[in-house]
Amino acid sequence: MSEKNNISRREFVKIVGAGIAGLVVGIGAGYVAGRGGGKTVTVTKTVSPTSGKQTGPSIPSKPLKIGYMYFMSGPFGTYGKMASAALEIARDEINSMGGVLGRKIELISKDEADRQHVIDNIVKMVKDEGAEILVGIDSSGDSLKLIKTIEQELQVPLIVTHAATPKLTECGKRKFIFRISMYEEPIDLAAAKLVAENYPNAKRIANIGPDYAYGWDSWAVFSKKLKELKPDVELLEPIYVKLGTTDYTSYIDKMISMKPDIVFSSLWGGDAATFFKQAVAKGLFKIIKAYINPMLGATDTLKAIGDSNVPSSGADIWGSGRYWFLYPPHDVYTLNKRFVEKYRAKTGEYPPYVAGTSYTALYAIKAAIEKAYAELGKWPDVDEFVKAMEGIVVAGPMGPIYVRPEDHQGMYYVYWGKLVKGGPRGFPFPILGDLAIYDAGEIFPPPLKTLVKCS
Repeated sequence: MSEKNNISRREFVKIVGAGIAGLVVGIGAGYVAGRGGGKTVTVTKTVSPTSGKQTGPSIPSKPLKIGYMYFMSGPFGTYGKMASAALEIARDEINSMGGVLGRKIELISKDEADRQHVIDNIVKMVKDEGAEILVGIDSSGDSLKLIKTIEQELQVPLIVTHAATPKLTECGKRKFIFRISMYEEPIDLAAAKLVAENYPNAKRIANIGPDYAYGWDSWAVFSKKLKELKPDVELLEPIYVKLGTTDYTSYIDKMISMKPDIVFSSLWGGDAATFFKQAVAKGLFKIIKAYINPMLGATDTLKAIGDSNVPSSGADIWGSGRYWFLYPPHDVYTLNKRFVEKYRAKTGEYPPYVAGTSYTALYAIKAAIEKAYAELGKWPDVDEFVKAMEGIVVAGPMGPIYVRPEDHQGMYYVYWGKLVKGGPRGFPFPILGDLAIYDAGEIFPPPLKTLVKCS
């Protein structure tokens, strides 16, 4: 590990271990994060957040308009609906406490499924509808497409909560763009470490993923890191499939003929569930040692798989994601418990990762504005908000998130868990158990460093 990354690790542990000031009430008496580099970190609540009406002529009296964009319709529309539900929960909580320095939050939105007008709609939210800060973006391609518009034309903060490409934060520092959510690279790096530690005798590694940047980059990161950790592994020819594929039988047959020990797959959403069920039917999990999927921790995917399709024996099946509704444990981290309860009361569902990250984005905005106000005695302008966001620590359902100043990337714990039936444990879908937790300072690459090609 490089000295630069060691410094990042020490800084992260120090910040988290020191406690979080001025954040969400009820973070808990203590939250202990386990395995990952041999470090145990405790986060405790220190003071209550700023709330209620503030005095001072420099604070605008009008509502704080925050614009968001997700897929709200079409085949991926559930992501936007799940994210918007979480944003509404955060908005209502913050407004009930008096808003942000007395300003109530008002949400406005556009549909990212309007593919021809993604840039135009972002511009409209800012210039025509008065959005001061932006949140969201599902598509990695859209997030990259928006860089020039955000950085050069609009010059307003964008807090990304879903798009996972490393290229957004690690291929050049952006001034106005932040990402509060986990991106794909730390999850893939942790996957390689997981395989190296748990399957030392595995030699043949296969891949199946979506045929676009996310699938290509995920395999590139995982395979490069695994080859570094286990030089003797054989990386088999990767299989890529189009989004929305409904029949995977020929791909599964091809994979079976390769006789892999491990299958890595970055299929997600309905595609991941469809592949999984067909792989069970074809007996794939009976002939491999492990199946590793970075997006299997999505509750919508697990619901689509269903308990009846969880193999009772055979391969270890591992999943991950950007937030898991059962971690940090509810009995020691009441913020996560409360968020899950509120989300279930509102939607009838258990929250997926995009809900946890979207919820956290509003609290990051609130914390940064209040931090700047405490230092400046006035409502921050855009540059002052950006400065306040850099280095901030905010409590989210997934635990404390540290926004790294060098690249504006949020850092928090990476998890991997084994798939088990949820019914015996009281859940209506399969869940992840036996969690392996990797702390952020150990698993995140150094700032502005990535294994993917930036061109």
